[in-house]
Amino acid sequence: MKIQRINAFFRKFGEFQLRHRVVFLVAICLVTVFCVAGLPRLSLSSNEEDWFDNTEQTKIDSDHFKDLFGADDSVMVLVQADDVFAPDVLEAIGRISRRLENEVPYAKSVMSLSDLSLPFGNEEGFEIINPFEDGVPDDPAELAQKKDFILSRESIRNNLVSDDGRETWIILSLESYQMSLDEAMKEITPPAMKIIEEESSPDGKYTLKPTGMSYTEYEEEVVTMHELKLRVGIGFVVMLLCLVLFVRSLRGVIVPTIATSGAIGSVLGLNGWLGITGDSNMVMLPILLSMALSVGYAIHYINSFRLHFRKTGKRKESVINSMEESGWPIFFTMVTTFAGLISFMFASIRPLRWVGGASSACVFAVYVYVIIFIPIFMSFGKDKDVPDAETGTVSKNGATRADLAFEKFGAGIVKSSKLVAVISIAVIIGMIPGIFMTRVNMDYTEMMGRKIPYIARLLDIMEAKIGSQYSYNVLIEFDEEDALKSSDVMNRIDVLADKLGTLNMTRISGDKPRVTSVTKIIKEMNRTLNEDDESYYVIPDDDDMVTQIMFLYEISGGDELFDWVSDDYSTAYIHIEMNGYDAEKVVEDLDNATAYGKEIFPDAKTSIVGDVVNYAMMNGKIVRGELKSFIGSFIIILLLMAIAFASLHTGLIAMIPNLAPVLMIGGVMGYTHMSLDMITMTVMPMILGIAVDDTIHFTNHIKYFYEKGLGYKDAVLASYREIGKTMGMTTVILCSIFLILAFSPMACIGRLGWLSIIGLGSALVADYTLTPVLVYLTKPFGKDGKATVNAENK
Repeated sequence: MKIQRINAFFRKFGEFQLRHRVVFLVAICLVTVFCVAGLPRLSLSSNEEDWFDNTEQTKIDSDHFKDLFGADDSVMVLVQADDVFAPDVLEAIGRISRRLENEVPYAKSVMSLSDLSLPFGNEEGFEIINPFEDGVPDDPAELAQKKDFILSRESIRNNLVSDDGRETWIILSLESYQMSLDEAMKEITPPAMKIIEEESSPDGKYTLKPTGMSYTEYEEEVVTMHELKLRVGIGFVVMLLCLVLFVRSLRGVIVPTIATSGAIGSVLGLNGWLGITGDSNMVMLPILLSMALSVGYAIHYINSFRLHFRKTGKRKESVINSMEESGWPIFFTMVTTFAGLISFMFASIRPLRWVGGASSACVFAVYVYVIIFIPIFMSFGKDKDVPDAETGTVSKNGATRADLAFEKFGAGIVKSSKLVAVISIAVIIGMIPGIFMTRVNMDYTEMMGRKIPYIARLLDIMEAKIGSQYSYNVLIEFDEEDALKSSDVMNRIDVLADKLGTLNMTRISGDKPRVTSVTKIIKEMNRTLNEDDESYYVIPDDDDMVTQIMFLYEISGGDELFDWVSDDYSTAYIHIEMNGYDAEKVVEDLDNATAYGKEIFPDAKTSIVGDVVNYAMMNGKIVRGELKSFIGSFIIILLLMAIAFASLHTGLIAMIPNLAPVLMIGGVMGYTHMSLDMITMTVMPMILGIAVDDTIHFTNHIKYFYEKGLGYKDAVLASYREIGKTMGMTTVILCSIFLILAFSPMACIGRLGWLSIIGLGSALVADYTLTPVLVYLTKPFGKDGKATVNAENK
């Protein structure tokens, strides 16, 4: 594919564009107004439910669990004090419990020290009592007696309250809600926050640390939206500063700013019109990427325009010459960046598919706005006389001193081409071991980081004696009704619970695994019916006795039974709390839990549900998604390069420097123990799509000058002179934009920023060194001396 022919096409397009510039401006303004009008309809979500499609087994199992047992959601408050049984602390717990139950929407029931349902033996057999139903007793001896009774209950000690009496939970269970979590959390969390804020102890006698799915999801959205507004606002300022610094003209600042705003507003507004929900955690990426690329495209064109304007002094002619010279490289860089980002569509993760679609759409929109607005507005104005070629900073070729300095730098690179190639290969090889050290980890708290206040609180909760953040459920389903009214089944549930308690990540409080099921009620009742003898804290051997205990508990006012079993007694579940999140150990635990379930219950269906299952599934999705995205983008870009340069050989040569930044990112992640998560997995395919831009510009210019009759060395040096400075400018701008992310308190966003800077910086170094060296050494366009004859024949 001859570069001169392609450039001739873009020259004709530039001429057509100037002849009809008013029509172009009116058309794009009308499209912009329509699209931007959809912005009020735009919906953003950070809901983890969006990670899976409705057809995936994980989503099916999760929905089935909710159908049986209601929303897997609650508002939980960890209360810590020197003694949670102190009268003023107990009164506060009772007050908070009542307010949560009465004031929080979808409140189902509350469990706390003030709202217990415990079996208690009496002369008639037993009764279900709440030790503090009549309030906190004034008599210290009576209070101590109640404390001892509560701490003697196996099902309560180190579950609801710590054995040292310093920690306890207030747990508000929620009814099922038909709306999405995003909608529900906005109703549930604000009143809960208000209660916790108002009930906090002014004198520090106790502390309240809230958690729960809807509660923390709401806090996450508040944080991410604040970060979005802050980072985008700073990004806009940085974009303006970069334009002022590198363009240094009012027109060169205003026009790209309008183009950027129009492109971002149009894409997001179109999402609103189409009813597409975006991801609030990742929406910064397409916005900031649009800013960076818009300025980059603008500077490539504006610098080319200025070069020609210094030569000719004629505006319209310079606009057309710039379109001829830069139109194809800018278009092709847009296509390759688009391809790199659209590769996220290969990932089976909804938020990634959205960010891939939105980012690629933004790249295309930015290109359209830049290529329409900037040439047209640059064409307005007066021509000027060409300055003396031998004075000032302008050379006889229209190049500045900076351009000539890059040409001199290029001469040094070409002279040391073999040494440059050896050093480049050594650096690349050095990064490979680090790639294999990279591990996938979807630890939510690690992704967000302790700098986020609510994450610091969650980590404090996890470090508490009875605290936890991660959990999962093992669901056990029989085909027959009343299957659970069996001593054998209940004993097997207990056996499975014991095995689950031995797993690596199961939380231990005191000396007891945090594994809970319906058997706690059966065993507590059996103990109560046998004079509170601890040796009877077991499942009865008789089926009728198990059935009778369930019946007695139910008619005596116990309200927990159907939190653990289905109405027809065919299904139960075991709840397992975890001591943290380690991706490899969690996957191992879940595999073992699945195996244990099948082994112990061959006559029932067992499945595992919960947030941890989602995270574990995401580990596999991230690995597969990363491979699919990277391989997909690599193949697409390679094919595009091969088509553009009419040679697979040239395409492969051009791709080699673009593997360097990808390998550098992977190596840095491995050597610094930086986890691969849903955010950082976007870096490699994205950087591959962006990094190839400068390679295209450089290789395209070398081929262009080669076709004009220059030998490889002179073509390389001319390319350094023509676009060396511009390549540096665009990379500085991109790094400046990503530097905004690097200082985010959200750890995953900060890592995204630093990794992008490392990737872009190494890509620029590779394009300044490895790209020209490979072209010079391999001579992919033909032999030296042939191009002059070809050019003259034309």
